[in-house]
Amino acid sequence: MVEIITNLPIWQSIRTLGITAYILLFFGVSLGMLYSMPVWKGKAKATLYKVHSYATITGTFSAILHAMLLIVDTYMPFSWKEILLPFAAENDPLWNGLGSLALYGTLVIILTTDLRAKLNKTLWRIIHIGSYPTFVMAMIHGIEVGTDSQSPLMYLLYVSTFGILLVLLIVRMVIGRKKAGAYLADRG
Repeated sequence: MVEIITNLPIWQSIRTLGITAYILLFFGVSLGMLYSMPVWKGKAKATLYKVHSYATITGTFSAILHAMLLIVDTYMPFSWKEILLPFAAENDPLWNGLGSLALYGTLVIILTTDLRAKLNKTLWRIIHIGSYPTFVMAMIHGIEVGTDSQSPLMYLLYVSTFGILLVLLIVRMVIGRKKAGAYLADRG
């Protein structure tokens, strides 16, 4: 059985799952930001939320598979301790630790979203804002330990996804300030 697994294209699967997880996390975070903007109403907003949730959950599942395959990799195998304990990896402990933290971050965000109705709204919002640093940790992990991160296509992927999220964050902050200003003007 072990021989069957070790003869599979493990490295290619690890990298593909890592990139897939990153792209889906990008879509999850971006769609979450778009969802919070006031232009979406009714069915469109509901659909946006479903796709946001699907992307985030599927991305997290891809990240879990990415990490699990590192256990059976014959070139640079990881132990369960190195996978589960952030910064315990023998190779590149900082960068691999950020990958572990990013995975834990997405799991916490998904779990607290499922428990949203039972949580204090402010607490849920603070936890959910953690999706931004979680995304950055996943990006840095991919850039630093991804074996093909120096390729022009991967460089373009990292730069463009970060740039898009930065623009969306700025737009969201501007809209948030306008809402706060309108709220204060109504009360004054």
